[in-house]
Amino acid sequence: MRVQGKILSAVNDVITIQVCADAQGYCLDHNSKTVEVRIDDGRSITNDQRRKIYATMRDIAEWSGDMPDSVKAFFKWSFCGDNEHEDFSLSDVDRETASEFLTYLIDFCIQNGVPCSDPLWDRCEDIERYMYACVMTRTCCITGKKNAQIHHVDRIGIGRNRNEICQVGMRVVPLAADLHTMIHYTGKEKEFYEQHHIVPIALTEKMCNHLKLGNIQIT
Repeated sequence: MRVQGKILSAVNDVITIQVCADAQGYCLDHNSKTVEVRIDDGRSITNDQRRKIYATMRDIAEWSGDMPDSVKAFFKWSFCGDNEHEDFSLSDVDRETASEFLTYLIDFCIQNGVPCSDPLWDRCEDIERYMYACVMTRTCCITGKKNAQIHHVDRIGIGRNRNEICQVGMRVVPLAADLHTMIHYTGKEKEFYEQHHIVPIALTEKMCNHLKLGNIQIT
């Protein structure tokens, strides 16, 4: 359950909050003992965030054939349902929610191969989550093309069988075949990442299992 509330007082580590819901009934029914508190810092959505959100929803609408207003209504409803978030307006929502909603839209585009008018790496605000989604779907983080190759920033090394070693913890970047080849031959890997505002991501055990990379057992 997620509700809004008004801070009545804040003294050191004790905050008294009046919530806009039947908190007593919910706590009794679920035997709740703990809460998570997110304090609104008063900062509203930026014009840049709003522009990126509407551009992404417009791309989804063109891809799906739906009306932009229908796409907006559906994704706001879906986002609020998935995240137990109260309804919000894109005119004055807080920056954190705006960032989370933009990331939610970008995740959908990556997973479904939605062609976008701007590179998604240039729209995203959570670069780590963006890279994770690209790796898990084998999507080139630069071009958005599917069937990307997993480029290992941490070199496996000559004579080592990549199918036999554990790759957990190795940093990777998902790239289209031509970009992967270019990276290996230009020697300007760092400059390439900085130009496109991307960062390599370390493989987790879950990622290795999903992508069938190497020997998963960690020794």
